[in-house]
Amino acid sequence: MLTLEKMIEGMDNNNIAKTALIPPMSETMFESDSTIQYHIQRLFRFLILNTPQIGHKIYDGLVKDGYLKLYGNSYKIFTKPNNDIVATAIARFPDRFLGWVAVNPTIPNFMEEIEFYLKNPSFIGVKAHPFMHGYSIKALEPVAALCESRGVPLIIHLSSEINSYKYLPENFPKLKLIYAHAGLPFWKKLWKYVKEQPNVYVDTSSDYLDPSIVKQAVEALGYRKVLFGCDGPYGMKTFNEYDYSDKKRWVESLLIPDNEKEYILGKNFLGLIE
Repeated sequence: MLTLEKMIEGMDNNNIAKTALIPPMSETMFESDSTIQYHIQRLFRFLILNTPQIGHKIYDGLVKDGYLKLYGNSYKIFTKPNNDIVATAIARFPDRFLGWVAVNPTIPNFMEEIEFYLKNPSFIGVKAHPFMHGYSIKALEPVAALCESRGVPLIIHLSSEINSYKYLPENFPKLKLIYAHAGLPFWKKLWKYVKEQPNVYVDTSSDYLDPSIVKQAVEALGYRKVLFGCDGPYGMKTFNEYDYSDKKRWVESLLIPDNEKEYILGKNFLGLIE
């Protein structure tokens, strides 16, 4: 979807020093630039925020039989994440890229996969996707234990499993934990919980969000609990054209002091990986 050279060009244009990469979780998808899609996304956000019972049913319906289904299209979900693609990018541009080791605890030898890639110091943590890979949060116990013992963060795209966002913080209190996409699909309930958890954070990534949701998350949690992310190239409409400024502007437009924005845009994350 996006060449490394074009990614770096976009980073340079937006004063982004480094990007932490994650392997693709599904087949390539380009989004259409349509009014209908825009209104579907707005409705989905409204339901998640205000009528979560309905929102969660829609959310759960996006994944079925190993496929992600969006706007009438189906994209095959990769059972085994390709961490090599991230390792290759890091090897080519070691000063610009970091990596997350993607893990699926439902396949054999998943712990060995994590151990192997974490030997590379440019891999700074582990990414888990119970939403796409369809497992209970409890399946991540060995992953959480390893991350906690190594002092590396674990970032999770949550499923709608009830109260799943509470399980790892309560069983691994020293684990550095990030809930992707502002804690989708729980949002308000999760923010209230996370605020009192010293080692738990959310990020601002993905077209699942919009400026209003980012603003609400920062207001609910405070600037020290939120990490800037873009989720690019997900959300692209055209091959090799991606603009970092759109998601970055969500943070820059917040009515908070510039030094607090600096924490969201990098300092909070650096504190987790250094």
